[in-house]
Amino acid sequence: MSNSITVSIGSNSHDRASQVERCLSWLCSTLKAVRHSTAYDTLPLNAAKNPSHYLNAVVTGLCDADADTLNRQFKAYELQCGRNEQCRQRGIVPIDLDIVMWNGTVVRAKDYQQHYFQIGWQQLLNSHA
Repeated sequence: MSNSITVSIGSNSHDRASQVERCLSWLCSTLKAVRHSTAYDTLPLNAAKNPSHYLNAVVTGLCDADADTLNRQFKAYELQCGRNEQCRQRGIVPIDLDIVMWNGTVVRAKDYQQHYFQIGWQQLLNSHA
């Protein structure tokens, strides 16, 4: 049985465009029936920690894995892209992947309500109309 998933992607690193592009390609090879928003620029939530703008996107798709397994894969991908404690301390996010919706249910309400998610989510909703 396939599960539907909606994922938020973000990066504020110096190579954010290539990070997001590579992540979209990786998700297209990991999930089925993938749809994604365009990549778009957003302001940081905590400009005092790092004023760098983010590049974000929202992805929907289907997967056979359970949420815990997929989340572990996402965190391993983040590590592979350089997301480590040193980056966290400096406020640098090479790539951030978060499951925001699982089988139509919002599982990360805080992310779901943020502008960085809603911009891409609305693109996907409007393109499906």
